[in-house]
Amino acid sequence: MQIMSSEQLGALSNILTSEQLGDLRWPILLCSVLACAIIIERIASLAFTHIAIHQRNWLKLATHLLTSKQATCKQQKQCFSQSRSLARKAICLLLVHKDQAKNLREEIAAVWLRQQQQKLARGLKALHILALISPLLGLLGTVLGLIEMFDALAVSEQAVNPAMLSQGLGTAMYTTAAGLLVTVPALAFAHGLSLWKERIIHELETTINQANLMIEGVNTLADDARTLAAFQPDAKTQELEHAPA
Repeated sequence: MQIMSSEQLGALSNILTSEQLGDLRWPILLCSVLACAIIIERIASLAFTHIAIHQRNWLKLATHLLTSKQATCKQQKQCFSQSRSLARKAICLLLVHKDQAKNLREEIAAVWLRQQQQKLARGLKALHILALISPLLGLLGTVLGLIEMFDALAVSEQAVNPAMLSQGLGTAMYTTAAGLLVTVPALAFAHGLSLWKERIIHELETTINQANLMIEGVNTLADDARTLAAFQPDAKTQELEHAPA
């Protein structure tokens, strides 16, 4: 694989600020700045949300706090009450409405989950719009560059030479490249962040379902050993089964 030289890298980095972009360099540059700002903000926000959800097993901690009567869990209560995790907020929402019917709790959780989904998706539509506008601006620059080139040829009485074509063709090619340089990463990050957001929502749905079952008295946190022990007969049962009739 051939590695780009320093001169080629320098030319590539100067595409967005090149004078050959013409009047469209400012709209394209504005799209690139806005796209970078949205990407950085969404990565930071989704990363904080994801880490807070997986910081600890909030459902297990809530179950322990509800069933424990010891005063030694004061630190755990403080950790649970002060956390900004969405999983902890979902569990608290269901616990507040634990006296309601299960169907009503599910409706309340669904409304809350849609609100969180809208918050997590904030900025992603704008990123999609920027990814759509940037290549159109590049295409517009290409058309304007070609028009400029043909206008120069129309008023010229001399023979056509490469110097006469370079300015128009340069504007056309540079604007197309600049638009694509903004579009490709913006579109890739928009889809990647959308998948990340959907994963967080799916994890919150799982937590809400488990919390609903916990309120109904169903334990979904039993490990394999406890689950197998529940289905294994104890020693007295085995003695009765093997005892002679």
